[in-house]
Amino acid sequence: MAQTKTTKKNIALTPAPVKNADKKAIKALAQAEKAVDSAREAVKASSKKLRKEALALHKKTEKLAAKLAKAAQQLATEVGRANQSVLATVKSKKAAPQKSAGTVMAEHAASRTALTVPHTTVKTPLSSPPRSTTPTLIELRNRAKEQKITGYSRMNKAALVAAVNSSH
Repeated sequence: MAQTKTTKKNIALTPAPVKNADKKAIKALAQAEKAVDSAREAVKASSKKLRKEALALHKKTEKLAAKLAKAAQQLATEVGRANQSVLATVKSKKAAPQKSAGTVMAEHAASRTALTVPHTTVKTPLSSPPRSTTPTLIELRNRAKEQKITGYSRMNKAALVAAVNSSH
């Protein structure tokens, strides 16, 4: 059977089913890439928010630690004063000859128990000791971010120090 010209044209104009499937696959791939990009942006924004919250909590913790250290210092000072007062009272009572040693010791024990604070352990936070002059890893990362140093989040402290110092 011989084909006519119109039949050849119809065959040439009919799209192949493979091409249509390719277009659908390309469209689906583009949608998937778009979804991945939006997910990356969401993670980036979330990480930035979490870093800000962590920094705020760190600052708040340092303030509370400083208050705790100050309160512990004041408590120790007050207990020391109270003990000195009790010792002075005992010494003045020892000078009086009419009281026996047992009576003075009993009075001292009674006054001491009334003035002392119940034993509590006050743990000073780790950030209380004097800080060294070297910046922390977080501080170095913040400086690197401000100076727009690429890859700062994957650097260790030594690399950050070198990168921050070299960009000055």
